[in-house]
Amino acid sequence: MSSRHKRTKACSISQKTKKRVYERDGKCCIFCGAPGLPEAHIVPRSHGGLGVEENIVTVCRSCHDLLDNSTHRKEMLQEAAGYLKSIYPEWKKESFIFCKWRKDKGGEVSELKRNSKQADSGGETEEKAQKDKVEPPDGFRFI
Repeated sequence: MSSRHKRTKACSISQKTKKRVYERDGKCCIFCGAPGLPEAHIVPRSHGGLGVEENIVTVCRSCHDLLDNSTHRKEMLQEAAGYLKSIYPEWKKESFIFCKWRKDKGGEVSELKRNSKQADSGGETEEKAQKDKVEPPDGFRFI
């Protein structure tokens, strides 16, 4: 058994995910176009942000510093969310927060991917997604 906690594993970015994000973003920062690295979480790790490609963007060091340490954070996150929504039309920030009660074990198969499979099968996507959610008791959620 690994010594890392389940939440730590779920929030870490695997090499496979980094490669997919790097290719998806054209190997450049989504904000300025400079060469960058696929390492910025839209939902931060500190808030349980999963290390899945739908929650990660490629950024240069300068823009990553601005994203983490400036008053421009809110605007940059909105821009990044818009960018991800253009790629994943059903993208929702709430889908990428670790919850140990979720059936997908903290992001192994993201809710966004599960919803797109349901839509392909002609099912009631929104209703089914709500039914499948397992909510923990109040006070026990990672947000």
